[in-house]
Amino acid sequence: MARKKRGFGTVDQLPSGKWRARYTGPDGQQHKGPQTWFDEGDALSWIRDEQKLIEFDEWSPPATRMTRREDLARTVGSWILEWLDLRSRGTNPLAQSTLDDYRRTLDARVLKVTGRAARLRDIPLLKVTRRDVATWWDDINRQFDSPPYNRNAYARLRTAIQAAVDRDIIPGNVVSVPDAKSRPKPKRKQLPDGEIMQAIVDQLDHTVPRVDGRHKLIAILTFFHGMRIGEALGLRREHIIDTGDTISIRVTGNAYRRPGKGMALKDTAKTDAGTRTVPVFPHFHNDLRYHLDHFTPPHPTAQLFLSAHGQLILDTSYRSILHRAKIRAGMEDVEITPHYGRVWLITTLAELGMVPPAIGEILGQVDLKTITEIYMRSTEAKRNEILGQVNAALTSSPVEVGDLDKKRAEKRKTSSGEAAG
Repeated sequence: MARKKRGFGTVDQLPSGKWRARYTGPDGQQHKGPQTWFDEGDALSWIRDEQKLIEFDEWSPPATRMTRREDLARTVGSWILEWLDLRSRGTNPLAQSTLDDYRRTLDARVLKVTGRAARLRDIPLLKVTRRDVATWWDDINRQFDSPPYNRNAYARLRTAIQAAVDRDIIPGNVVSVPDAKSRPKPKRKQLPDGEIMQAIVDQLDHTVPRVDGRHKLIAILTFFHGMRIGEALGLRREHIIDTGDTISIRVTGNAYRRPGKGMALKDTAKTDAGTRTVPVFPHFHNDLRYHLDHFTPPHPTAQLFLSAHGQLILDTSYRSILHRAKIRAGMEDVEITPHYGRVWLITTLAELGMVPPAIGEILGQVDLKTITEIYMRSTEAKRNEILGQVNAALTSSPVEVGDLDKKRAEKRKTSSGEAAG
């Protein structure tokens, strides 16, 4: 290795033929160039530039200056991409489905958004202000009439910026908009009617012209058994427990859509409470057995819901088929999605006397507040029935009010006679 010592610093020629430059700085530590050079003159030039910085009292360690340049060049958008990459690895990476959701939300509202809201992504991270973020928040709410989704984007942005604070890249989190902290009031789902849901299910039967029937069981499980669409699509043959008299389904996993990559399977349920056993109503036993016989391969690990081409059915494909079934059933104007079945089942079970904790076990819903405040409500018919019972109790008292004074007088007379005797 060739080495050339100068008055300030040294340059070495490495076995590769390139040149390395080093020097001892004012801090007493040895510092080396940020790279190696093919030409010795370039290495010497770097040494001279470092010496000038020291002479003019403008020196700081080269590594510190490099980090500073990187920080100055980093924009809000580039940091979000860097943060998403960091959250995909390490000791506590995000689940792929969660990471996909983060990326999709941030793409839609920050990274790939158009219009005035697009300005935020190009602002240097070190220079972004609370005003910049507030302006972005106002812009996306003008551009998109979807408060829950906008708030999700705000929450993801705040988490990403907080990660930069935690790494000491910026001094504080500027994502602090009071309006964005308020949770939007969720849209209250209309209480589904069981007869309407059954009419739609009937239009998915294999006896309907140009319908093969492979989607009917999905509707049965989501509408009448409260299963989430991802839970249903993630089922395998081995999850069905058929004793002959009873059938139950063991929910242990989940399926989710990866943009551009189809459906992916996850071995764990959406939540811890999601791992559960769901009894199947006897009314639907024949439908489930028919599905297993005609649409599910015989091996235990076979997926229950496969397309005609043998691929896992997409949730979007099922929703399109469900919409066509609504039209055939004459229910085109009825607002109903797979998730509405959870509302129906919770309400029905509650009206029949099942307590919320037991309902939560069947639905995989650990938050009882969600059950009681959002899902559980009475049907109009059930309300009228209960009000009628209350009215009957009020109007059929065992003691008529008109006879009350007479009975009291008789009682006093009897008591007086007994005292005199």
